[in-house]
Amino acid sequence: MLEEQKSKAEQLYIKYWHLMCHVAMEILQNSADAEDAVQQAFLYLMLHMDKLGDIDAPSTKAYVALTAKHRAIDLYRSRRHCEPADISGMRTAEIHHERLGVVEALDRLPARDREVLLLRFWEGYTTEEIAGMLHMKKDAVQKAIWRAKKKLSEKLAES
Repeated sequence: MLEEQKSKAEQLYIKYWHLMCHVAMEILQNSADAEDAVQQAFLYLMLHMDKLGDIDAPSTKAYVALTAKHRAIDLYRSRRHCEPADISGMRTAEIHHERLGVVEALDRLPARDREVLLLRFWEGYTTEEIAGMLHMKKDAVQKAIWRAKKKLSEKLAES
């Protein structure tokens, strides 16, 4: 059993390392921090191998990407309190801040709403694919996305 988990972990690393780095880099905008977040995400995934199905399944890809995203956000939050503000290149900083505002608003959504939005707009899955992953009807997915977008809009207006 242990050898099987080790093999699965290796396959997971080989298949999703680049995706996880991309997700973390989008949030952290720093390759060293992104690599730290990906390492933390892999450690988390190793502890939760039972939640992972087939390595090639779209649901596994989504779970891995979300794990990387959450570790990157955690790292960002922990470091933003201890690093001095960088005022050079203010335009880039403004864009980055705006993105993080969306990320933080997404984080305040219920898990199911966040999940459907990320699968649809971050990962680019169709409503049919999401319906299959989440064992829902296509119409229910469309309605869930609509509701989640409305809640996200409200969260952004609060900020």
